[in-house]
Amino acid sequence: MLGKLLKYEIPALGRKLVPLYIGWAVTAALLGLAVGPASSKSDFMVVISAMLYSAVAAAVLVMAVVMIIQRYSKSLLGDEAYFYQVLPVTASEHIVSKAVAALIWVLLSGAAMLLTGLLIAIFSGSLKEFFGILPDIFRGIKGSEWLIILEFLILFALSITKSVMAIYAAITIGHQAQKHTTLASIGAYIAVLWFEAIVGRACAGLYPDLIMTFDIYDFHKIFFGALIITLAFMAIYFFICKYLMEKRLNLN
Repeated sequence: MLGKLLKYEIPALGRKLVPLYIGWAVTAALLGLAVGPASSKSDFMVVISAMLYSAVAAAVLVMAVVMIIQRYSKSLLGDEAYFYQVLPVTASEHIVSKAVAALIWVLLSGAAMLLTGLLIAIFSGSLKEFFGILPDIFRGIKGSEWLIILEFLILFALSITKSVMAIYAAITIGHQAQKHTTLASIGAYIAVLWFEAIVGRACAGLYPDLIMTFDIYDFHKIFFGALIITLAFMAIYFFICKYLMEKRLNLN
């Protein structure tokens, strides 16, 4: 059933985000053309193209966050929740499907950012220089550093998921209020950030000299410590959402 939910959730977010990605790609191409050969370059067009590219990039990132919030709030806590409640799907499957779909589209937004950079290089005529630095970068990475990169990518993906789950938990807590659920959700999210800051400070206090004497072994310790903390936060936020949806669901 989780797979069926994802087949619905992923396109539901994509219908709003894909057109923005296309617009982002178009503005990247325009910016690349504007910063092309010096003989044809116009400072005015460069500025306008850069502003347009930046505006669309900001719109994509903001819209991604807004869509992630709206999909969860409207479908599980708003009017659409009456339909979702009759489906033979558990609250856990609903929450997981929303979180996985959100992670996928956040990562796709990051990939789109890299692709727009590639488009700028293509249309500006600097593709050769763009790829020319890659061999030097890869040659500079040692064997043990590839493991660090892998650990960083794993932690990055889990941190995104944790942040999404924190937003979901705050929204679910906020919907327990009879009125002003948006303000209540914002207050709950601030409390969540405060909670994370306290835990993070307490954990950092266990190894006060770790950063000052950093080496690869220390990074592995940091990775496993951060991994445990991140997974713990995810579990807490997940069970908050699950409990409130199953026991204290307040549809608005």
